[in-house]
Amino acid sequence: MLQRLLITGLLSGAIAGVVLTLVHLTMVQPLIVKAELYEQGSNGQAELNIHTHKSTKTHSHAGSSIPHLHEDNFHIHAEGLAHLHPHFKKDHSHNGQTSLTNSGETVHSHDDDIWTPEDGIERSLYSLGANILTAIAFALLLTSGFIIYGSSIATHQGLLWGFGGFICFTFLPGIGLPPELPASAAGDLLARQIWWLGTAAANVVGLSLIVFGGVMGWRVTGVVLLIVPHLIGAPMPEAGEVGASSPELASHFVMLALFASSVMWAVIGLTTAFFYNRFADVGITTFPRSAAG
Repeated sequence: MLQRLLITGLLSGAIAGVVLTLVHLTMVQPLIVKAELYEQGSNGQAELNIHTHKSTKTHSHAGSSIPHLHEDNFHIHAEGLAHLHPHFKKDHSHNGQTSLTNSGETVHSHDDDIWTPEDGIERSLYSLGANILTAIAFALLLTSGFIIYGSSIATHQGLLWGFGGFICFTFLPGIGLPPELPASAAGDLLARQIWWLGTAAANVVGLSLIVFGGVMGWRVTGVVLLIVPHLIGAPMPEAGEVGASSPELASHFVMLALFASSVMWAVIGLTTAFFYNRFADVGITTFPRSAAG
């Protein structure tokens, strides 16, 4: 059974990851590049490599008065999309290099030694690898659901399971934490991750109770589990914090990200059901009967 789980998850995830990357590169990536230009500065001006500091620990980029600290240059969104921001730094290292301007302000030069993938084929390959790993993880979860369910799954039924995965891991969490472009205002990273994980777990249990619970009491409990995370509320940006990217660009990105995720989950649902049935006999060992039997 373990072999069947691993083979199904690996094959399905690899296929879904490739499909997701194709959608990502053709539809989503151009919006991310535009958003990075907003982050660098209005009208695509390059980000200044020299920042002026007075008595504050935060800084602002050219064309933007929003102080901020950079987070990871690579991350995976809840909807399954993975991408890299080559100009992002987790923090800035000044290496003690300072000089004084004519006005007496301290100017720091930044250390650019942090490695990031180059734009083009290298960046695309890293996105491909991350998308495949993400899709494999989701495919393994879906295949585990098949095993727990116990009954055979027709290929077309896998599409319904994939839709359930989309609801649990993308759509419902996205109500509280929609997909974010670079330079978007956001709450604390750790708090968002905790909320997303708790919401996804509640969605899986809640949707399972609604579909398979049987009695009304279990189904009502399932509905409650779907609602509770949103009553608690997702972590929000601090009051007054505004993202640098265009609202129109951000809304377009949300729609395309949800579409890309739905494609990924449709492929995962169909392929996991197909491979799960295809390798139904993998790992099953039969023992010959003894003469006495």
